Amino acid sequence: MNEKPAEGFGHLLVERSGGIGGMLLVWDVDIDASSRRDDLGPRIAELPWSDSGQSEDAPRQAGADRFAYLIESRYGRVRFGESQMPPEWRQLVDDVREVAEPQRRQPG
Repeated sequence: MNEKPAEGFGHLLVERSGGIGGMLLVWDVDIDASSRRDDLGPRIAELPWSDSGQSEDAPRQAGADRFAYLIESRYGRVRFGESQMPPEWRQLVDDVREVAEPQRRQPG
């Protein structure tokens, strides 16, 4: 069971790679400064970080022209192919995409 750290929830990073052209988009949210802190913070803390996602050795791409997601916070780091993402993680990604503008980055 995760609890809110004394110093706050910190940042949440969602990285989407793949698709046509292999474009990399990143959403970086300071949860503590977000208007959705009271909603997002506790949900992030309660997600099963230690037993979710693929191993770090798993391929980044789920298939041709499919997206792969890396989700990272102070609680842990998980990877999912788009079609394998559990609903609670999908909802988190959707919520982050609503509160932050994506940044394009070079892969690698």
